[in-house]
Amino acid sequence: MEKLARESLPNESCAFLLGRGTERIAIDEILAVKNAQATRVAFEIPADELLRAYGYAERKGLQVAGIFHSHPASPAPSGTDKRFMEINPVVWVIYSTTENRFAAWVYEESVRPVKMA
Repeated sequence: MEKLARESLPNESCAFLLGRGTERIAIDEILAVKNAQATRVAFEIPADELLRAYGYAERKGLQVAGIFHSHPASPAPSGTDKRFMEINPVVWVIYSTTENRFAAWVYEESVRPVKMA
């Protein structure tokens, strides 16, 4: 994910995290997708990429367990991220290209940090 983020600079990168599990999810694949925004301060996954990712996961017997994207700042969810987290209640992993660190978040009544193993 760090490599994807670096290769996408100066823009934000994005990907789906595909895996298995319920309480503790193991990530089996990272499926990079195009950032339709092509900007350093936002990301948008095109609808066709979204459908392709879900179809691919289903065919492989996996689930979309998370959404990854990079930030050119702190790895904390932006206001836009928080709005989309409510309708996509999976783990959101953010990599800061300026602080060189990851953080994970989930929306469960409110946004809360998730421990990454």
